[in-house]
Amino acid sequence: MNPAPENSSPAMDRHWFIVRRWQTYASELRVLLLRVIAVVVLYGCQVAHFLSQSEEGQAANLSFQRVATGTAVLLIVVSLLVLLLVLKRILPGWLPFLTTMVDLLAIGLLVGIAGGPMATSLVGALYLVIAMAGLRFDLRLVWLATLGAMAAYLGTVGMVDDSWFDADHAVPLVQQGVSLACLGGTGIVIGQIVRLARPLAQQYHDRLTHAQAKETK
Repeated sequence: MNPAPENSSPAMDRHWFIVRRWQTYASELRVLLLRVIAVVVLYGCQVAHFLSQSEEGQAANLSFQRVATGTAVLLIVVSLLVLLLVLKRILPGWLPFLTTMVDLLAIGLLVGIAGGPMATSLVGALYLVIAMAGLRFDLRLVWLATLGAMAAYLGTVGMVDDSWFDADHAVPLVQQGVSLACLGGTGIVIGQIVRLARPLAQQYHDRLTHAQAKETK
């Protein structure tokens, strides 16, 4: 949970929880839309790349194309199922955590099958997952997305590296370090934005109340 301001009270905490809960539905709809757009755009790029290859190239990449198609269908189906729940005003607290993990696992699987972080730029989608977590204004979810993205990245490295402890690395150690630092840094920045949401709302309310009080005098 986000840390409460110094002048918070149980009543204020309850109001903040209610406001956050109301916004959760709108935020989840935005996340669903972004997920579907991202899947369509990324899959469209993959299909265009696949069709641009020669027959030999298409034959060599047919297995990955099938996995990419299945993954795209899975993510869209998950989005539609969540959409039905949101429209029925059903959104359990654990659902955003589950969908975030599904996103991370799907990206990690595709990057690993494609040949690792050095073979595809799809690893950049991990940043989108962290950003989408910030839309829910839940600090715990941001940290889950950040740590999960870092773990997923390391998993893709492990899928293409025979050993992490020898002198030979499919993904250079410097690149691994930079990527992990950037993923972690992105999560920290998104987390700070989430932390600022409540104080910003409180300050706006205080200034609005003060201005209305001056007008009534």
